[in-house]
Amino acid sequence: MADLQKVLIISLGDLKETIYTLPLACILKRKGYFVEYLTGEKGFEIVNKNPIINRVHLAPIEQWTQKMPYWGIFEDMSEVTKKLAKKEFDIAIDCQMSIRSAFLFAKCGAKRRLSYSTAKGFSSFGANEFIDSKPEFKNTNIHKVEKYLNFARYLGLKTDDAEFFLPEANYQSKVKMDKFLNFAEEKPTILLAPNMAQGEVSWHPKNWVNLVSNIPEKYNIIVAGDNQDNILATRFSHKNMVNMCGKTRFEDLRYLLLISDIIISNNLETSAIAWAMNKNKVITISTSFSPAIYNPYSLKDENKFITLTGNLACQPCNKIQCENSSYKCSHTPSVENVLNSIR
Repeated sequence: MADLQKVLIISLGDLKETIYTLPLACILKRKGYFVEYLTGEKGFEIVNKNPIINRVHLAPIEQWTQKMPYWGIFEDMSEVTKKLAKKEFDIAIDCQMSIRSAFLFAKCGAKRRLSYSTAKGFSSFGANEFIDSKPEFKNTNIHKVEKYLNFARYLGLKTDDAEFFLPEANYQSKVKMDKFLNFAEEKPTILLAPNMAQGEVSWHPKNWVNLVSNIPEKYNIIVAGDNQDNILATRFSHKNMVNMCGKTRFEDLRYLLLISDIIISNNLETSAIAWAMNKNKVITISTSFSPAIYNPYSLKDENKFITLTGNLACQPCNKIQCENSSYKCSHTPSVENVLNSIR
């Protein structure tokens, strides 16, 4: 341990953002670093008990946010940074790069604090090294995974063998989910993740209804999502369908993805989890968000993942509000294109 360089990866955002950092952690671990994480509540399940991570530190960002305006937040943050500073990290890498990480990154006590000069929310002020000072790292309009892997490349590490690693699946989730999955016959299973929470930039509800109606009965269907997706799922008509909306936690969803042959998702978080699980057929529907920055792609150039989008001049805008209020992107791709991708 004394000879290992200790590195702290900071990722305080949602689940998918933490997933995007896992290939970086994989490379650092394989190259002999002692890897620790500072994460919020949403990303905790991804990094806790993860085989490539040595230790996890929790910053309860969501609790702090819910208390706002809350002047005691700086005292709470100081308690976290004091504990981090005692660890005497050699390197801290700010993968959050926003107001959420600004104070924690600046005060974590690491000798080298790596970030991009374009980091938002004053978080760049906490850095003492900007990796985009090197020409090869100046382009930040790249996929989040590649953007984070650039930290490893900056440290002189090769990233050809980057992979995703997740904690072991929970057996209790299997027992729980199997009680609901009472399909009459064993057939290939399609999991649908509509994500109506995106509002008007979600793939249109009529498209989902049409898609389900035209999926052949040779497939079983699982619908996963929250209560908003449950409202949509009540409109679906298919002989072999189980509605699991509002009934799954993270571990439960992982089990459903594990047993599914095809995932069709308008939910980047679900797509990211399936990607990290190395599922062969992940079809991601992309309306307003850039596939080049967010959607699954093969780290090994195997073209295992499918992204479907439209060819509108305004795509992608990376926004949840349409500037001209037309929301044309919600009707792309066509239902026919999605059905063709299943076959």
